[in-house]
Amino acid sequence: MTAEIRFCLPTGKWGFLSPYAPFPIKMSVDGNLYTFPTVEHYYQAMKFYADDSRFCTILNLKNPDEARLLTKTPAYKTNRRADFEQNKFIIMEKGLQAKFSQNPKAAELLKSTGNAVLIKSCPICYKCGFGAGSGQNRMGIIIMKIRNNLV
Repeated sequence: MTAEIRFCLPTGKWGFLSPYAPFPIKMSVDGNLYTFPTVEHYYQAMKFYADDSRFCTILNLKNPDEARLLTKTPAYKTNRRADFEQNKFIIMEKGLQAKFSQNPKAAELLKSTGNAVLIKSCPICYKCGFGAGSGQNRMGIIIMKIRNNLV
């Protein structure tokens, strides 16, 4: 039987797998290079173009959950990047790839998971995670793919 590793928050032994884990990533967005404190900051900021003040607000937030919650407010629900919805899983994958390629410690920790099945197990996340047992676990699948490509 293959072991399972479940993760959600950036705490505990497997917390490094969380998009909230404090591994900064450098990403080029709209022609400029930015450093995001976490993958979650990158993902949420990508809902907006870099010249939108909301992008910079998200980039500078201390807490990644604040970034997620802010994008659910009315002021952050309109005038988003036109292609975000169709590209959100590509954006997520790029952010996760950057996390594990730019942060050697994160890559070593990921390698330490061996062949375990990685499951983002958050009760409210059904597309990226496993939700309440019925989600798509896209994040876990992406991270396993990245793990398989680590040298």
